[in-house]
Amino acid sequence: MILIVPQTQFRRRLTRAIALPIVLLLLLSGISIWQTTRLLSALDWVDHTSRVISQANSAQNLLLDMETGFRGYLLTGEQEFLEPYEQANRLIEPRLEELKTLVSDNPSQVERVVELTASFQRWEQQVLPAIARRQRGELEPLSDLRGRKQIMDQMRQQIAEFISTEERLRSQRSQTAQATTQSVILTSLLLAAGIGAMLAYFIYRQILWVSRVYKDALQTAQLRTQEAEQSAISLQRSARRLAALHDIDRAILAAELDRPLIGKALTKMRQVVKFQQAFVAIFDLEAETAQVLASNSQVGELALPVGTRLTVADFALEQTMLNGVRYVQNLSTAETCPPVLVQLRAQGFLSCLSVPLRVDHTLVGELNLASTEPAAFDEEAQEIAFEVANQLAIALEQTRLRTQLQNYAALLEQRVSDRTAQLEETNQELEAFTYSVSHDLRAPLRTIHGFANALLEDCGEQLDDLGRNYIASIMEDAAQMNGLISDLLNYSRLTRTQISLQPTKLAEVVEDALKQLTAQIQERQAQIEVAAALPGVMAHRSTLIQAVTNLIGNAIKFVEPTTQPQIDIFAEETYHNGRRWIRMWIVDNGIGIAPEHQERVFRVFERLHGAESYPGTGIGLAIVRKGLERMGGQVGVESQLGRGSRFWIALPMAVPPSHNLTHDPTPPNSSH
Repeated sequence: MILIVPQTQFRRRLTRAIALPIVLLLLLSGISIWQTTRLLSALDWVDHTSRVISQANSAQNLLLDMETGFRGYLLTGEQEFLEPYEQANRLIEPRLEELKTLVSDNPSQVERVVELTASFQRWEQQVLPAIARRQRGELEPLSDLRGRKQIMDQMRQQIAEFISTEERLRSQRSQTAQATTQSVILTSLLLAAGIGAMLAYFIYRQILWVSRVYKDALQTAQLRTQEAEQSAISLQRSARRLAALHDIDRAILAAELDRPLIGKALTKMRQVVKFQQAFVAIFDLEAETAQVLASNSQVGELALPVGTRLTVADFALEQTMLNGVRYVQNLSTAETCPPVLVQLRAQGFLSCLSVPLRVDHTLVGELNLASTEPAAFDEEAQEIAFEVANQLAIALEQTRLRTQLQNYAALLEQRVSDRTAQLEETNQELEAFTYSVSHDLRAPLRTIHGFANALLEDCGEQLDDLGRNYIASIMEDAAQMNGLISDLLNYSRLTRTQISLQPTKLAEVVEDALKQLTAQIQERQAQIEVAAALPGVMAHRSTLIQAVTNLIGNAIKFVEPTTQPQIDIFAEETYHNGRRWIRMWIVDNGIGIAPEHQERVFRVFERLHGAESYPGTGIGLAIVRKGLERMGGQVGVESQLGRGSRFWIALPMAVPPSHNLTHDPTPPNSSH
């Protein structure tokens, strides 16, 4: 806004500087044209009068020729003397008409021309009869001679008066033209002088204004340049200060321990604040003790080395003074000083700046800067020291919190380790208990089943139908319990048995599984299609046979009673983390599994249907998952209720025996 007003004034001045000379020149041109026109008009009138006089003289000469020719003819009677008369006679009347036209602006002269014309006509009327009488040889009467002479004298007098009048007019008009010429010259000179003076004055004023504006602009530019230089210097100083503070922050963030942290911060701080020694002390206000945590010295030995233990009272005469910034500009002239400043003064330091370290209004320590020069710390140095002190306080608090968190994490980790060890021990005891119980239950269970069978065979005829049904129920329940115990033993064995992976052909595994399920397949008339070429995988053969047997057995079992089981078995190759994996699918036309239950079916004792509908122990799929996990593989299912199920198992592809039999425990599920 400040610059807009001068710009507007400058534009107005510039417009005036251009417009005023143009206006003055137009005015001068207009006046000159008017004066010239007036002068030309006066000259035209002079020329017009001259032409009138010339025309009048010409008419006078024609009259003279006519009179001379006429007289010569009268005296001689020869025709040749009459020729001048005849020639002038043809020209005299047009010449008089022209003369009349030229003086049409002067009525008195027009009247003279009219009178002259009338006199000429009267003279002409007398001349023709006289010529005719001369041709007949008759004498001319004296009265006619006198009459024509009077008319001719009258015409001469009229022309003389006419010419005299015109000569007076020409003289007057010549004087007018001369006066006009002098007026034009004088007016032009005066106008040129006046306009020149105005332009000179105007240009003088404009030059003064431009020079003043230029002077002001130059002063403003110099002022702005000085301000810009000062701003640039201030910005450079701020940039160095921010860079140093940024380095201090990075040093604080990079350090994890207190002493290296503070040491790096003090080293970086020396780049922006001039001091010879600095140290940071940590306070314990409850115990009223202090300890030097870190220090930095540019010259000489440290006044207070790291680890020096002091009291809080050594830093200030009163404890309340510790909460504020304390600056002693000249220790040599200070009357009373706390012990720390006395010690600094004894080593030659003259000024000291003390800045408190506070976290959430709690005093935790103090930053002290010492210099051998008096008043070494200006306002900017105090601000930087205050900012660094705040960062150090935050870093110390973070270090304390980090240490506390690490202690908590170590304690928690120890507790988790102890609890895991207890759980593993308990799990081993439970597995051992389960295995022992399951193993020990099989012997009496076989005894119960055997004696029940013997009782039915030996005494079946002595028993009624109710007794035989009781024995059949005992045998059926014993068989069911035997299956349950067998599954528990298999599951427990999977968690206890040491598994060694070997190249295993899936075709042989499927063939063995189908052999174990021959009775079940024949009972349900199941149709099983097995792909011709099933590849080999890295697996534990017996564990894999058990897993495949359970999956095929479920595919046969969980089918509607009125539906013939149809099972397709095939395999495909996949890639995961640069390794080749084999995924074998077992697809059935069974009752299917709802999506919300597909994860449950792999848990121990999870059953989706009652034993009366689909008998089983609820451990089969848990054995499959446990076996695949032990072999580094994975099992899964894709199914919809009423539309069958697609179970799959994934294992690494078989490698040559010379290779190490290690396996990637990460399942290839990410590729599906």
